[in-house]
Amino acid sequence: MVSLKKIYVTSGIVVLAIILGLSAFTTWYTVDESEQAVILTFGKVEEGISEPGLHFKLPWPIQSVEKLSKETFSLQFGYEEKNGEIKEFPDETKMITGDENIVLADLVVQWKITDPEKYLYNADNPREILYDATSASVRSIIGSQKLMKH
Repeated sequence: MVSLKKIYVTSGIVVLAIILGLSAFTTWYTVDESEQAVILTFGKVEEGISEPGLHFKLPWPIQSVEKLSKETFSLQFGYEEKNGEIKEFPDETKMITGDENIVLADLVVQWKITDPEKYLYNADNPREILYDATSASVRSIIGSQKLMKH
């Protein structure tokens, strides 16, 4: 017959082994050459990491890591390129000039994430904000210009 004390000890050892294993596997992380990382302590940003390599942190759930790309992103207006094919969206770039002419203004905005903390936590959808701000700016500039000289 197995004693109750032996069951408690065995259960405690199993739980402790799981906790130690989880701690061991969540205390290290790697940052690739093309990545940057932000360390979160209880959900609050502590520091940014941009150097590639192996790094250590406190175990989950105390600290966690958010990784972001260092690449240059492109935001396209008026078209989309996939697998070498270009699909156009003329309604997206149709604008009226100050002298009431209609023009199509395709453009590309390239951007990089330079401050991961602000990118992650200052806005819900930074890509959409950039898209809307760029669209509004271009429409404002084109709307104030005259195409034909009188």
